Order: sequence, then structure tokens, then C-alpha cells
Amino acid sequence: MAKEYDVIIVGGGIIGSALLYTISRYVRPKSILLMEKYGDVAMLNSNSISNSQTLHWGDVETNYSIDKAKKTKAASERVLRFTSKLPSAERAADIQECQKMVLGVGDKEIDIIDKIFSPQFRGLFPGAKKIGREELAKIEPNVVNGRDPKEKLSAILSDTGHMVNFNALAHSLVNQAIATKGVKVDVLFNTNADMIEERESDNSVFANGEEYKARFVDVAAGTYSLFFAKRMGYAQDLSSLSVGGNFYYSNKVLNGKVYRVQIGGIPFAAVHGDPDITDPNITRFGPTVSIALRLERYEPGTRMDYLKTVKFDAATMSTISKIFLGDKDVRHILKNNMLYMLPGIGKSLFLKNEVQTIVPSLKGGDLHFAKGIGGIRPQIIDEKKKALMLGESKIPGRHNIIFNITPSPGATSCLSIALEDAIHIAKVLDIGFESEAYEKELGPIKYK
Repeated sequence: MAKEYDVIIVGGGIIGSALLYTISRYVRPKSILLMEKYGDVAMLNSNSISNSQTLHWGDVETNYSIDKAKKTKAASERVLRFTSKLPSAERAADIQECQKMVLGVGDKEIDIIDKIFSPQFRGLFPGAKKIGREELAKIEPNVVNGRDPKEKLSAILSDTGHMVNFNALAHSLVNQAIATKGVKVDVLFNTNADMIEERESDNSVFANGEEYKARFVDVAAGTYSLFFAKRMGYAQDLSSLSVGGNFYYSNKVLNGKVYRVQIGGIPFAAVHGDPDITDPNITRFGPTVSIALRLERYEPGTRMDYLKTVKFDAATMSTISKIFLGDKDVRHILKNNMLYMLPGIGKSLFLKNEVQTIVPSLKGGDLHFAKGIGGIRPQIIDEKKKALMLGESKIPGRHNIIFNITPSPGATSCLSIALEDAIHIAKVLDIGFESEAYEKELGPIKYK
């Protein structure tokens, strides 16, 4: 006999955990089930080893529009409000302040920084400031040491830098949800959703030979969200490009996060230097970009599932060709990153082209490849528009189901994605959303 819930969330990453928290606290259905295929929350792309541990704010992401920067800032503020209410030791495990900047090297990148640092930008980020070589040498000395004195430098220094252990944050969200009074919250680990059936009155999720029914199903399964959607007949004009990322480690050489200027419209993150919230003695450089023909980075068995998210027809091939052959910047990024994967010369090219642009004095012996580190981002291809979709994607079902796919800024948007879904679920279930409590605790519902 099927077990019945008001809401089932498929996927226990940072998005699924935020959904569990937001729905339990501000919608308050009678029962919620979080279903996760692994033995704990946030074991894949939300794991601290799989991402850059950045709470994106929109102030150093030079490929963001002002509107996306506003939206990203609002998302970050919700995370900060949530963590501010945690016990100090738990908060420190989840999130820590750190220095953060975007570095421009040479005339072209400095011009981009000058254009970004507009009155509109300064109005949105009044604490950010533009600095030159002299101040850089004081704040991040290794960015300047060993560099050609004639090389021009400029940077935007943020006043809102944070590094986040999204795995630990997911635990905090789930624990808070479980503690919510008056709501039955069940969490099932090692429970792999095999199939979802959609009906007008309810939906069924089949997992480990069991049937679970729900009035609403929210699929937050990362790279598998599109897999489920396509399997159920949705999003037939979308395909998934699994973008993998690797990291290199060195001893600590930076005091904070140093981002690079990124070109607008390019979804691949420029290589940056980051501290590690789990190890204060290292600096991480990355991510590199690779196309991974699988849905989980270190699981070759997910290749067949990946192939089910791609249509190998003329429209798909034409779109992929346009994206990768028609844009010289994308071609340049992919060409370089293919070279970085080559044995022997890959590390030296990565050092020369990427790392030494940030820390000129680093040598090959200072850098080592972080084996088993890095995740996969599902980058969605829209075949109708023949373009990559930038930002989060949400696929609504005909009845009571949603599929969430979360490219950049991904984990930062966890509570914002959860807010949007929770309001919708409250309406569908005819329960009501506790907006006054939400705004008191997590801030305005609508960003300005």
C-alpha cells in the first residue's frame, strides 16, 4: 500500500533541503517527504569539494546584468538571514566571511571593470570600491608580487564576501525543517526514485520497490531533473550539457576570493582563486571546463541516463554547432580547457594561462591537481532559440509537479527557488503561504 504525503521532494541537495525547510515552515502542509538517493544530504554538487563555496552576490560577477545582480543579491541576503539565526558554532561551519574581489588585468579587462562600476552598480553595491595596483599590493600581495611592473591592474573589492559549505548548510535546513512543530517531516536516504507518475489528483513516486503518493511533487534532482522531465514527456525542446569542473590546490597564497573578469553571455566561470572553508591552509584554483557525457561526475554508469537528456537530431546538432563554433569566446575557452586535460603539458598550460594571471609567482611545484574534486553543472540548451540558457531553469508540469534545474548561481539561489515553489505549492494545495512570518525571518518576498 502506498505511503501518502502532501508534498514529496525528490533530491536532497541544497535546493531540495531549502525546499523542505521553506515548505515546512511557511506553507505547513500536514506531511512532507524528502527522498535522497545517497546516504546523506548534499553529497554531489552541493558537497564542499564539488563547487567554489561562494555565496554569489552579483558584485564581482562581471557577466551578470544589473537585474540578475539584483536578483542574486536578494538570494544571498536570504541565506545570510537564515544562517544569522543559527547557533554560532553551526553558523561558522555553514558560512564564513572572507575577502572577495574581481581582478582586471590589462586594458581590455580594466575597460570592462570601468564600465561595470557605473552609478547604477554603485547604487546597488554601495560598499564595493574600485582599487588599483598600490592598494591591491596591500590587500592581496601575491596578486602583485612577481608581476611585470608595466602590467596594468584594477579590481572591484566587495564588502560582502562569504564562503559557504553548502553540505553543512543543507544539514541546517533539514534539521530546522524536522524541528517544525505541527508538520510531519520524513527524510529517506538511500532511496532512489525510479519513476514518477503524474495524475490530476495526485502523483506517485516509485523508489526501491515502494510507492509514495503526494498531492504535489517537486523534483530537485540536479542533473537528473531534466532526465525525469523528458522521461515524462516534458521539455522535449531542451537538452542538457553536463559541464564538469576540476580544481588545483596550492598552499595558501591568497587572503580571500579573487575572481577574474568574465565575458557577458558566457556560462562557464572564469578560473578564480578561492580559500576553502574546510581547510584554511590551502588556496583552490578553478574550475576548469570539460564536457562530461554523464549525469554524475564520478559515476560512469550515469552515461546512458545522460544520453536520454540529449536529442541527437538535426536541431540539437545545429544548436550545439552554433553555440560552440559560432562564438569565438566559447571556442577559445573550450580549446584551452581541452589542452588543460592533456597529461604532462596540461598543468603547465593551466599554470601559465590561468593561475599565474592571478598569482604570478606560483611555480609548477606549488600546484597539484585535486583528484576527485569538482562536480557537474547541468547547462541547458534551448533548441528553439539555439542558445544556452543562462541561470536557473524551472519546468512546470501539467498538474502538480515542478522540475528544478539550477545552473549559476545555483546553490546561492536555494532559498529563492524554494520561495517561488513554496508560494506555488501553497496555492495548489489551497493552504496559504505565511508571508508575514517569511518576511520577518528571511526578508522581502519580492526583490527590488
